[in-house]
Amino acid sequence: MRRLPFCACVLTLLAAPATAPAAGPDTGGTAAPSSVGGVTYGQPVRKVRPARRSSSRPVATEFAVAPATLDAGHPATFTFRVDGPMRTVRVRIELTAADASAPAKRLRLGYKRTGVRHTYVWTPAPGELRAGEYEATLQAFDDAGRGLRRTAQASGRSRVSVRVAPPPAVTSAGVFPIQGPYSFGGEDARFGAQRDGHIHQGQDLTAAEGTPLVAPVAGFVYWVDVQRGGAGHYVVLRAANGADYVFMHLKAGSVTAVKGAPLATGQAFAQVGSTGSSSGPHLHFEIWPDGWYSSKESKPIDPLPQLQAWAATR
Repeated sequence: MRRLPFCACVLTLLAAPATAPAAGPDTGGTAAPSSVGGVTYGQPVRKVRPARRSSSRPVATEFAVAPATLDAGHPATFTFRVDGPMRTVRVRIELTAADASAPAKRLRLGYKRTGVRHTYVWTPAPGELRAGEYEATLQAFDDAGRGLRRTAQASGRSRVSVRVAPPPAVTSAGVFPIQGPYSFGGEDARFGAQRDGHIHQGQDLTAAEGTPLVAPVAGFVYWVDVQRGGAGHYVVLRAANGADYVFMHLKAGSVTAVKGAPLATGQAFAQVGSTGSSSGPHLHFEIWPDGWYSSKESKPIDPLPQLQAWAATR
């Protein structure tokens, strides 16, 4: 019998694979793991999906305005409820005229609880909204900035009308407040003229310093004070109908009016001056039909027509 050389046996052993082949299905046992990498042997292959962000948005389950017709000086009540998975939402109400794209009025209500019925009362001031048809829209946002999900059943919208009352009647009853020569000045002296950072809220009448001022109507002295950087020495006269008449830039030391004291029609109480923020002697005169800063909605009106009516009777 021929024997293979010893070196041949060694070569055969060196050429043999380092590991045995994986056991097949017919031999029992478990298949060997792949040598190319992949998941940990024995673990199921699962596709990891990123966590989905909640798409839930607040819903206006209730929104109504009463009355359906808004009048200046009369309160309107907005009733609403917002539902959703969030605890609170930022709420505002917008009033947009039917022929406009931008809201004429925004009412910011701050944060409100969800799942609760809320009411908000607002009184439109004279001249704040023009007459016509409006859409009242409820806006609500969660902390992620997502707004209302609007549906046919929960739109968060309502239709209202705005009725504007005629301006207060100009009457000749009363007297002109300046007892001496005066001038109404030009456009810059008018109500609504642009000022540095604000709109002029009254009528400026130029007159010599020391010219007497009298109460145009009967009433009582509602306020007496001095504002060094603005109105200077000023007096507020409240009439019997609740309207306030404001006199500013009065001469220092000339004010005889005492807070709470009555003033008769034509009674002298101060003199024209140039105190406060003033470029020369003049009277700044305002009329507030609903009271001088009596509420956030209270606004002054153009006093020129009334001043002209009083001037015509001098």
